Order: sequence, then C-alpha cells, then structure tokens
Amino acid sequence: MSSMLLALSLVAIGPEPPPAETAAAPDEVAPAEAAAPEATPAETATAPEAEAAPTAQSPAEVAPAETATAPEPASEPTESEVEAATPVDPNAPELRGATEKSGPPYYDEADVAALRNRYELPDEQPLERKPVRWRCLISDPTCGTTIELNATAAYAFRAQQGDVSRGNVRNWSSGRAQYDLWLNLPTLTEQVRNVRYTKMTLGPKGGVVFSDTGDFWGNLGVAMRYWLGRGRFAPSIEMSSALAFKLGGRPTRNLGGAEPKFETQRGPVGFTADVGFGIGGFGALVIGGQYDSPLAREDIPEQFRTSASGMFFVGFRGNILWGAPAGAAVLTHGLTQRLVEQPNN
Repeated sequence: MSSMLLALSLVAIGPEPPPAETAAAPDEVAPAEAAAPEATPAETATAPEAEAAPTAQSPAEVAPAETATAPEPASEPTESEVEAATPVDPNAPELRGATEKSGPPYYDEADVAALRNRYELPDEQPLERKPVRWRCLISDPTCGTTIELNATAAYAFRAQQGDVSRGNVRNWSSGRAQYDLWLNLPTLTEQVRNVRYTKMTLGPKGGVVFSDTGDFWGNLGVAMRYWLGRGRFAPSIEMSSALAFKLGGRPTRNLGGAEPKFETQRGPVGFTADVGFGIGGFGALVIGGQYDSPLAREDIPEQFRTSASGMFFVGFRGNILWGAPAGAAVLTHGLTQRLVEQPNN
C-alpha cells in the first residue's frame, strides 16, 4: 500500500529536472589564475611595440575596412554643368525667357540693340525739348493750354438791304478791325520719344469788331487750330465761328450836314465764321464772312429798325505781342472811320 502511494506521488510530481551547471567555485578558479606566469618588466616595455607591429587579420576583420573606403557613386550633373559642357553655336540666336523680369516690358536694352542691328536702324537719341517762346503767349506745337490775344486787319466787301419795296441792295467796300481773346485747349496730342506735341487745340473765344461809320459788334464763339508740323514756324489751319450781335454805330440818315454821333443800338444775333492758313502762332491769312439779321418788326419805332446786312472779308490775323498785327488792326480801324463813306438811306 505504501509502495502504491509512493508511485502515485512520483507520477504527480513528474520527472526531476537535470541539475544546472553551477559556476566554478572560487577555490577552483584561483589555481588556474595562479598558474599563469607574471609579466616581467622587459616584456612590459616591449608590449607597445608588439601591439604596433602589423598582424594578420582575418577576412571578417578586413571586410568592414574595405567597405568604409569604397568610393561613393557619382551624382547626376546639374543643369548648369550640362549647359557649360554643351558646345555653343555662335550663330544661334540668344533665347531669353519671360521669367527674367517680374513684369512688362519683357525686353531690355540688349534686345533693342539686337533689333536695331538686324534691321540696320540708327541708334535712338533722346530729343532735346527746346524752350518755348514768350512762355507760350505765342503758341507753338510744344505748348499745351495757352491764352493769346489776336488782332485782325481785313478788307471787307459789304452789302446792306435797301428799300424793300424796290428790292435793291447797297454795296460798298470797307475795312474790318477785330480783336479777339482765344483760350486754346489741347484736344489732340502726339508723343515723340520724350517730347509731347500738340496737334490740335479747341477752345472758347470772344472779341469785338469795328467797321465803318462806327459800327461796333461783339462776338462769342469757338476757335480751332490744327498744327501741320512740330516747329516754332510750323504751318497750321485755323477756323473760328461765333455769334455776332451789334452794339452800336452812327446813324446813316441825313442830318442836314451835321456829323452823326455814335449811338448804342440794339441788334439781333447774327453769325460770323472764318478759316485761315497760319505760320506758327504768329499770324495767318484769313477769309471769312458775317451776316447780320434784320430788326424790322412793325412794333419797333422807325429809328431803331435795322436792315439785313453782311460782308465778306480777306485779311491778316496774328498775335499782338510781336506788334505787326496790332499795328495793322489799329491803322485799319482809323482809316475806316475817316475815309469810307457809307451811302445814305
């Protein structure tokens, strides 16, 4: 019974594990260390030389050294190196990308020089702006907005309606002196390199007109000048038009030998226009005409009535600053007051 219980306990416990290796006792290691011979001073002195001497290395030790000293693989050449190695054709045109500049223009002085060389164009020289004359009181194409005072001396062919019942018209020759103030506003300009020129001016104008027997008109309108060149004496075409209204004069009726006096007269609105060909802003030859509307209603007293009249004239108009136009206008004005006789009614 006891033997059976012992067998069952052995089965339950299982087989006994093998005994583990135990570390060597200190008593067993000491004899081995004691058996090793101690190094003498001579051997100690020669130890560094022995370590410095080359020794045979195993293949496993040589492999890492060879791997460390192996050359690195060559890197790919950059774009600049490729362009430097590529042969350049001297006759090939030079290409420039639009990314060279942040914005327009996408060309530089070298591009302009190459273009001029290709088409054999001369080098562009900057223009020197010449100083204006009389501070633009005498206009020229280099001026912008200007104000000028013009005088006109003209020879006029006048006509006036006579007796309405008979249908006759009185004709005679006379003079015309006119003084106008022009405001010239540039409406068309031209840019030539670094200089801007005025091509056309347009602006308001107003003035007075004197004729024989003290006839005196006012006029308000517009004036235009178109330049045909760029110099100070550039030719020009001038045109002006205005509404004309009579302001006064001397009566033409027979006063029994007494000299008529100047009287203000109310007159209806008429019309005047002219065209001229000028040289610079100094003067122009003009041709034009004027029409005066009649004032002959039945409810108007006889002494205030006026007949339809008009004139064609040819003369010279110029800026008064250089004297000649002003002198001619004053002379014409004086001669028409003394030498011209208007037919009586």
